[in-house]
Amino acid sequence: MEVKKLGILIVVIALIGLLVNSEVQHYQGGEIYEAANKAYGLLVRGFNVTIVVKTVSGQTITGTLLSVRGSTISIIVNGTTYTVGGPEATREQIKAKLIRIIYHGKVFLYEVPPKLGTGSEVFGSLIPDQFYSVRYSGKIYIEGNVTPILIGMLKYQADYKTYGSITINQLTSNGAVITASMVPVQYLIHYLKDYKVYTYGLLYVNSDERNMKLTLLEVRTS
Repeated sequence: MEVKKLGILIVVIALIGLLVNSEVQHYQGGEIYEAANKAYGLLVRGFNVTIVVKTVSGQTITGTLLSVRGSTISIIVNGTTYTVGGPEATREQIKAKLIRIIYHGKVFLYEVPPKLGTGSEVFGSLIPDQFYSVRYSGKIYIEGNVTPILIGMLKYQADYKTYGSITINQLTSNGAVITASMVPVQYLIHYLKDYKVYTYGLLYVNSDERNMKLTLLEVRTS
């Protein structure tokens, strides 16, 4: 009997843990404005947001939230951007009957002190063991013959494939200065891994718990 009670207790604790670390919000397609506002509020706070849409035709489409403009929700599905509207939408590509907004954990905002090294060393040190997303905002000084094409590719990924942006402050034959705003750290590692960089700024880690040895500035919840 005690074993049975213990088993039930473990299951209850596990379910509570799932509820604490994962949240799902449901909206009918006609509530597109409410869904868009909720999703946007999470996105700007640093959460990684998944959108699950049941369309008026009965399809289920799952994507990562990219941006929100008015009542239009933009999501990325397998690298392609789609727009989501209500059941009577005329401009959007997907007509939603039901929208689920899924997000996890909290957002831990850290201060990143000045760091100098290769892009792989500097930005690789900003990846925690467990996370849902890791975004970086800050000034980045790049030494060497970094090409306009490479910076352009990084800017495109940041500006059009995620909620973030890259501003090009300076680009010469000796290097470049750029400003990142909530750019996924993985993009910075990929494009700047072989260049010497100097940077400082802010790190947004969406995770279940604090897991970086950096100065913690804020903990954001939904």
